[in-house]
Amino acid sequence: MRRIAIVLGLAAALAACATPIGGLSTPGGPSTIPSTAVDLGDWRNANENAVLTAFQQGVANRYGAGLAITAVSADLRHNDFNCGPPPRGEGRGDPPVQVCRRTQTSSGCTHTWQVHLFDENNSGHLAHTRGLYDRRCGGDGLLGGPG
Repeated sequence: MRRIAIVLGLAAALAACATPIGGLSTPGGPSTIPSTAVDLGDWRNANENAVLTAFQQGVANRYGAGLAITAVSADLRHNDFNCGPPPRGEGRGDPPVQVCRRTQTSSGCTHTWQVHLFDENNSGHLAHTRGLYDRRCGGDGLLGGPG
């Protein structure tokens, strides 16, 4: 019986350390926002997955949990993102309180980065982020599919 309790305790401890899947990142960044520019990844040369991964990690490292959402959205605006409330009416899950988007067009492609900011118990402080990236070139549709 004691061995079962130990095994269950170790399993619970390992589960608590697991990395979340699905694009949500618990911010691990500092308690203050760096003065450097937001890292968009190597969007001119890298493939979409590499840009997305670098951007998600950069956002999670830049914005620490507990920062004021107003400060985070102000920093994103300073870095040429447009921020506002999420679209209404989707009614699924836990919606972000702010969606910040930046679009850049270069060499026939449109690059779009988004940062979703999630509130910590309606406190006005950051609980977690979601970083998204999309590239459309020529006649591509959403996420690179046919237009």
